[in-house]
Amino acid sequence: MRKKALLGASLALLTGGVVVGQQPGAPRLAPALPPGVTPVGSAQPTNPVAPAGGAYLPPTSGIQPASVTSAPVPLPTNIEIKTALGADHPWLLKPEHGAFFIMVKSYVRPAKDTPAAKEDPGASARELAEGLAHEIRDTYRVQAFLFEYISEERKAEMRQIAAARQKAQAYAAEIAKLRQRSQFQGTEFLEPDNKMHVMTHHHRDQIGVLVGGFQNEDDAKRALLKLKTWPTPKNELLVDKSAIVQTGANGKSEIVKAAINPYAGAFVVPNPTVPRSAQPQQGFDPFIVKLNEGMPYNLLKAKKTWTLAVKSFVAPVEITNKESTPSVMQKMGFSKGADALAAGAEQAEGLAKALRQMKGPNDQGLNLEAFVLHTRNASLVTVGQFDGPDDPSLLATKRLLAALQSKTRVTEDKTGLRPVANAPTLFDNIMPMPIPKAKE
Repeated sequence: MRKKALLGASLALLTGGVVVGQQPGAPRLAPALPPGVTPVGSAQPTNPVAPAGGAYLPPTSGIQPASVTSAPVPLPTNIEIKTALGADHPWLLKPEHGAFFIMVKSYVRPAKDTPAAKEDPGASARELAEGLAHEIRDTYRVQAFLFEYISEERKAEMRQIAAARQKAQAYAAEIAKLRQRSQFQGTEFLEPDNKMHVMTHHHRDQIGVLVGGFQNEDDAKRALLKLKTWPTPKNELLVDKSAIVQTGANGKSEIVKAAINPYAGAFVVPNPTVPRSAQPQQGFDPFIVKLNEGMPYNLLKAKKTWTLAVKSFVAPVEITNKESTPSVMQKMGFSKGADALAAGAEQAEGLAKALRQMKGPNDQGLNLEAFVLHTRNASLVTVGQFDGPDDPSLLATKRLLAALQSKTRVTEDKTGLRPVANAPTLFDNIMPMPIPKAKE
């Protein structure tokens, strides 16, 4: 009898969870019993009571129907992002300071009080930028300002955090209601896990030093010619270091180390704090189109509209005959004695080739689609082609390149625990940029 009872209970569990769905307007009658069969119990079976109009019947197995989800809360737009400079810095660049400036140098360093800062000790981006701006102000008696770049990826992350906090506030209000109800009913309330988990990434501080301001671009360009003649800053921490392998007088290769003068690579930019409406993209300079013809990693051949700029090799270009078809080395000015400038263009091509051939764990290719764009005064190396600055593939590639950057840093010891402050890096600032398109 015990086995039969257990079997009956099991069957009841298996068959008792039938979900009743929508019923038609007229309820279905119970089937008639065969002649001579008497139902168990004294009451005769009756027709089931159905709600009028065939309303929804809740499941009998204890499963609650799915609730209707509300529309997603839009992400907040006006958010306050904590910056390294702060809003009250005396040298903070503002829109009223001028329309055009000379970008002297930008510093990218781990933010303070982060795990990356412990692994890569040294001066912060703010300290380096303040040092260079202070030297410019004291030595040349001109205005030098600081601008902190906040990437679109970081802005999107902060919007996600703000939205998560809004949801947490609504969740806390519901928990408070349930706690109060539990007190009224005299039941024990079990506190849930109220921790909020949000995926974040370690961002680096990016602070630029700008000289100005100027009312128009022509005034800024005239001042730029004078600024480029300034000598290298005396403080070695404020400048990057370079090492070039060249053939010595004895015919052997030797390494020549030198400091890179930041003033030599300065350029004119509009005030980055002034928002600018999107303008139609102008056709690219035919000279630049011709300069990149036949190059194996020509960025102008990319199909999509955005890429990631990773490295810039400053290399002014001089071509004596615009209508001729010079060789690659002649395009880069090699025949005019600009050996170092031509080497920059060759290094850009070499870096693009190396990135395309780079492999990861288990000897698997990383599939990095590198490009090169040669301009009048520089050769730019980029990675990938994407649909926009917020393309998920772009953001994933940016994180991959940042990881490669950290693994190739220069250190003072073999263990890699003491990185050299402000040492040369595999990439410069990894930043999204639109791909220029030539006129058809």
